This record gives sequence, C-alpha cells and structure tokens, in this order.
Amino acid sequence: MRNYGFRPITADDLPLLSNWLNLAHVRAWWGDADRQLALIKQDMNNDQIDMRLVELVGRPFAYIHDHDVHAFQMPHFADLPPGTRAVDTFVGDVAYQGQGHAAGYIDARLRDLRLSYPMAAVAPSTTDTRTIAIYAQAGFRKRRLASTRDGKLVQVMTHL
Repeated sequence: MRNYGFRPITADDLPLLSNWLNLAHVRAWWGDADRQLALIKQDMNNDQIDMRLVELVGRPFAYIHDHDVHAFQMPHFADLPPGTRAVDTFVGDVAYQGQGHAAGYIDARLRDLRLSYPMAAVAPSTTDTRTIAIYAQAGFRKRRLASTRDGKLVQVMTHL
C-alpha cells in the first residue's frame, strides 16, 4: 500500500488546481474550469467542506473533497443517513493515471473518514464507467440510479 498524504488546500494551490481543471480529462466530467475554480475559492472557508490535495512522496497529483450529504440539498443523496459524507475527486496529474493511484488514495481517504462518519457516498455519471469501476475498487458499492437537480443520471454508490 502506498503512503498517500492529504493536506488541506490553500490559496497557494489555486494555480495548480486551475491548471488541472483546464485539462481535458478533468473538464470532461467537472465542466467549466473557471466555474469550478470559483466554487473552490468560495468554499475554501466553508467549514462544511473538507478540500484536500492528494500527495505521494510530497508531490500533489489529485484533488479530493467531502461534505455532509445533506448540507447542499442534493436530491440523489436525500435517502442517505445523517452523517454520511459525499466525496468527489479527480486525478489532476496525468502521470499518475492508469497506475491504480485513484483507487488507492480513495481507499486511504475513506479509511480516515470512516473513523468519524457512518457512511460515504459518491455519484458519478452513469456514462463514466471508468470512475464507477475505480470507486468499486476502493470499496464503494452500487446503491441505485438517481437524477441530480439538473436532471443528470448518476450512479449513487455507498461505502459502508
């Protein structure tokens, strides 16, 4: 098992996050980079969201955040128990893709989260089969299909 580090993001990380958000493989699922960066900036001081860079041997290569599933009234998470954490992530540095890092660091982060929270949940697009497979490797199980507020179909998955 690799020794992944998770450090809170700071304003100094915004240029790196901007670069990653502008990469085609991130933009394909996260959408407009400027909008996403604005949301990250807005939420940096929000105690309800824990935003971190993932590092390996001190080198950041991915972004991960989590928050209470009921904090933002997301209908696809409405049936989940209180205290459940919603997780979202991406590998920014392409040099770390295809080597098992995503499943590895997600699993490591979930082990930490599960010490304090009863469940974690993700909701990748149903068409993002690669991400669904990565979440399954990290211990998530398919729960159901659901629609988001904007009508997108997602695969709700939970980690018990």
